[in-house]
Amino acid sequence: MFQIPINSSLTVRRFGLLTLLLAMLILAGCSESSVMNKAQSPGSSSYRPPANPRGKLDESVNTVNLAMLKGSNVKFGDLVGNNKVVLVNFWATWCSPCRREIPDLIALHNQFKDKGVEIIGLTVEDPQMERNRVEMFIQQFSMNYRVGFSPQDMFMKFNAANGGSPRVPIPQTFIFGKDGKIVDSLAGLRGDFRQWAEGAINHALSKT
Repeated sequence: MFQIPINSSLTVRRFGLLTLLLAMLILAGCSESSVMNKAQSPGSSSYRPPANPRGKLDESVNTVNLAMLKGSNVKFGDLVGNNKVVLVNFWATWCSPCRREIPDLIALHNQFKDKGVEIIGLTVEDPQMERNRVEMFIQQFSMNYRVGFSPQDMFMKFNAANGGSPRVPIPQTFIFGKDGKIVDSLAGLRGDFRQWAEGAINHALSKT
């Protein structure tokens, strides 16, 4: 949850500038240029796990409390692991490529919900300012999977582990194995997103 100390006007101004800068970076990344060309995407139906995994995720994210739309706040570390495979998708209501992924995420939830897999969408929007907007958006798009809010600093740590692009693109997607460790990840939207996600999820399920 975003919190601003109200006893310091300087802190408020600095936070405002930081928030504006991050928003500008994400908006720059959330564009058609963040959508991978289909010709660059592997066309094979067989999934291949990455030979060289991306950077290591800062373990401090496990202690971050997330505001969820349904239910109480939960620590991120309690969402992954526990002998289940988890797909975490970072998104926002104003992100066009994110919207293009939603039907695939809905389908993935229906396909894997009874197989020990959970789909979780974490919007980078402010839970205090944008909760109503997010709730209306979820109803409009019939999103049937679990949704919550990611604090900015947490999302930046995921971005760092996912290649560290200075443009901070969204959407970004991470597949966590049953042990709570990242199996594969994706920065931006790709033309065969559902095919990639199915392959990564099935690969994670096959691992003991």
